[in-house]
Amino acid sequence: MRHSLAPTGREKWWGAALVRPLVLAALVLASVGSAKLHAQEVDCDKGDKRVRALKFVGNAAFSADELSSRVLTTPSSFWRRYFHWFFGVGAERCLPDVGLEPDVASLTQFYKNDGYYDTKVETAVAPVATDVVDVTFKISEGQPLALDSLQILGLDSIARRDQIVHRLQLKVGGRFGAGAMYADEDSIVARLRNVGYPHATVFSSYSVNKTGHRATVELTVVPGAIAKFGTIAVTTVSRDNGAGEIDSAVVLHLLGFKTGDQYSVRAISDAQRNLYNLGVYRHVGIDLDTIARHGDSIADVAVDLREDYMRQLDVDEGWATLDCFRVNAQYTNKNFLDNAQRLELTGRVSKLGFGRPTDVQGIRNFCRHELDADSIGSSKLNYYAGATLRRPTLFGSHWVPSYSAYTERRGQYLSFLRTTYLGLEASATRDIGVNMPLRGAYTFEFGQTTAEPAVLCFVFSRCTAASLGDAQRKSRLAVLSTSLRRVRTDNPIDPTRGYIFGGELRGGAPFIYSDPQLTFGKATVDGSWYHRLISRAVFAARARGGFVQSSNAADALLPPQERLYAGGATSVRGFGQNELGPIVYLLDNTQFRIDTLTDSTFKYVANPGARASRTSPVGGSVSVVLNAELRIHDPFFPELLEYVPFIDGGQVWTRQVAGKGLNREALAVTPGIGLRLFSPIGPIQMNAGYNPNRNRRGPAFFPTPVDPISSRAPLICVTAPGESPVIVKKNSLTGQLEQDIAACPASFVPARSSGFFSRFTLTLSIGTDF
Repeated sequence: MRHSLAPTGREKWWGAALVRPLVLAALVLASVGSAKLHAQEVDCDKGDKRVRALKFVGNAAFSADELSSRVLTTPSSFWRRYFHWFFGVGAERCLPDVGLEPDVASLTQFYKNDGYYDTKVETAVAPVATDVVDVTFKISEGQPLALDSLQILGLDSIARRDQIVHRLQLKVGGRFGAGAMYADEDSIVARLRNVGYPHATVFSSYSVNKTGHRATVELTVVPGAIAKFGTIAVTTVSRDNGAGEIDSAVVLHLLGFKTGDQYSVRAISDAQRNLYNLGVYRHVGIDLDTIARHGDSIADVAVDLREDYMRQLDVDEGWATLDCFRVNAQYTNKNFLDNAQRLELTGRVSKLGFGRPTDVQGIRNFCRHELDADSIGSSKLNYYAGATLRRPTLFGSHWVPSYSAYTERRGQYLSFLRTTYLGLEASATRDIGVNMPLRGAYTFEFGQTTAEPAVLCFVFSRCTAASLGDAQRKSRLAVLSTSLRRVRTDNPIDPTRGYIFGGELRGGAPFIYSDPQLTFGKATVDGSWYHRLISRAVFAARARGGFVQSSNAADALLPPQERLYAGGATSVRGFGQNELGPIVYLLDNTQFRIDTLTDSTFKYVANPGARASRTSPVGGSVSVVLNAELRIHDPFFPELLEYVPFIDGGQVWTRQVAGKGLNREALAVTPGIGLRLFSPIGPIQMNAGYNPNRNRRGPAFFPTPVDPISSRAPLICVTAPGESPVIVKKNSLTGQLEQDIAACPASFVPARSSGFFSRFTLTLSIGTDF
């Protein structure tokens, strides 16, 4: 039997041109009609049978979720099915008044459109109670049609023929379906319009041998005349319906194509996206001008623009666990110097009420629980003040440049405090694909980084006063970086399918005007994947890793802010912030004893069961973080609550300057449960991560009180019981304590409560973890 979408001969062209739109229109109307029936006919009246469950049996080619969207029959909501006695809340759905025959016809046609001509659908309605039933669709799919031959005519004169027909859905020997054939038509038309053929059309016909389960397809392409862009007319309307602020000449320069260029739909879509990305337009319309046509070889373009507010002031304030109170303000001029340039002036302060000089006793007590442990990064007010100028294009290319100048102070919890007296950055970004930005940047900073002396001593062998001062002096840090990110998800806030992948390369060296000590190379990658398992549950996974290496010079110092850290609400949730990986412990004088060996020599030995008063994460050279979680929407409040059982794993390894290479620690695994609340400010997630791992071994130090003569507070190594002590000597001339603390062993393990609940780490975050 032969089925054709158009008559043969000359009438074929008109037939295909008319029949397919009518068929598509009918399908659209049928869908609308089905939606209305779905809304009306499954409502319950007196005497109707409520649907408790909807099942599909025998389906292999399509999932139950795909098939359920094709039928009217819908089960009652979870609440109605199991808690109907509770105030009658929940959606109640009954058997359709028109019966199950329309659903059978819909499923049969759905299979037929995908090449299954022998599909049989039967129904079974099983009573559960007097007025409650379960509905089952039993499907016998049968054998699909195989494509015997595929002819594509009309492309012999096209220079890029192979590109036009590359990777179509229909393949000889593969499955035939009308839906795939229509998709291939659309692909061919779109590709032709991207290479200069604005009036390209495809006509199709096919024949089917139902007995032999075979099909043949013929696609006839009419590319039309190749065209160039003609007149480009720009119409701009301001927010108050007056003349636009941005001149038409500026818009023409930003389009990326000009009169005389070869026509391309992609060029139009790129121009539309670039204009939207400026953030100055509420509406961007770019279409062919079908009124003023000079012939098929000329494509006139009409650009219709509606401007948004050109100046904007945003102020927000809040509180965060590791920031105490914070305030952020930003002024934006979106048409700076009347050239579509974007000027942003930004000011930000955090640690308000806790960090000096804004510390207030009452507020300090409010924030003390988390921040008291951070004597480095939280002791001072953190701030940022900067200006950024973003130009719409770089020399007329697709690159978007920006230039920034700033000053800031920022801390990494428990690790370091970075003060930048002057920072400059030049960067450029372009989309090399849909939702795929590529960014390159050069950053120069003049500033200093303050870190815990015990960390600098243990990792970098900077143990003397002179070497500690050298490591924390003001210096130049210059960094070249490039990053790429690819986003393919269905929802930016709560994705249910797709993936995100990104990576960054960074490096500092003297040839880009960085301090010779601050020479390093760094690479990081981060990937996330999302997959819906059932209607209310999504599986999400992430893998993140990094590697950083300083130069091999004896005085090399890997900037603490470039080291790798893990642990916390957005990392391995069974650990506190940055506390996964090597740790340096600081003890107070109640946690150790001093044994006198001679009149001038002593040893400091930790007490059995000693605990650390502070911990300082070392950071590392190599890191791996792995996350897997199940995001389950609450059956009663699915738009408000999610339950998130998870399991995280990760590790941070470090290489010491004077050490024997990379430490070898196994991956730490922490399971847990989270509760996510969707709020106007974003998802708020509370996690409880169970940490079955023992406390990590590390060096322990006692920071002695400040010497009033030398103004120094020398570190003293405290060894664990049973370890060979590092002897402390008293200088007979100065009376100061001296010790080779670089030899301090990483063998101290602080005591830990044996209680079950003490092994849980509670974290709070705003925004999805990944």
